[in-house]
Amino acid sequence: MGSLAAIVIAGGESRRFGADKLALRDGEGRSLLEVTVAGVAEVTDVVIVVGPERPLDTDVIWTREVPPGGGPCAALIAGLACLPAGVTHVAVLAGDAPAGGAAVTALRQVIDDAAAAVVTDDAGREQPMTAVYAVPALRAAVAAYADGQHRAIRQVLDDLRPQTVVAIIDQWSASADIDRPEDAGSLGFS
Repeated sequence: MGSLAAIVIAGGESRRFGADKLALRDGEGRSLLEVTVAGVAEVTDVVIVVGPERPLDTDVIWTREVPPGGGPCAALIAGLACLPAGVTHVAVLAGDAPAGGAAVTALRQVIDDAAAAVVTDDAGREQPMTAVYAVPALRAAVAAYADGQHRAIRQVLDDLRPQTVVAIIDQWSASADIDRPEDAGSLGFS
């Protein structure tokens, strides 16, 4: 496999949470977004964060989706536009899933010639925001959604189904995210 970048989707408004969840802190004082970015930066060549700029200790490329808050598909389109030349695969992670980076190495090892390798959660559901995608396949899939309409990211994964999609069981809790205040404590954030 060639080079690997990461797109961290961090442009949501935290409506269900009721506050800026990406600013939550872990026991070491790091923000939720910093933990997520640092975890994936260890295993990728470049990290692109799609969302409003925030202080981070990790070097990243910042960009915004159009329109701001336009959802994960709009974030993918914006992130893909920032990929350096020659990147062949991209990890896609939610900014509020602090263990997401833990699965990237395993996903990278199983993708081979597939369009995508995704994590499945405890219920067996594929998690398209804890995945590694082949860049040409992902570009082709999101091209149909460049009209600015809000689309579900699951539809992008479904559009890749004609090509091989490899799923692996989530043994790292990599897809566990923080949607509600009660989720934060269980993942070590307050």
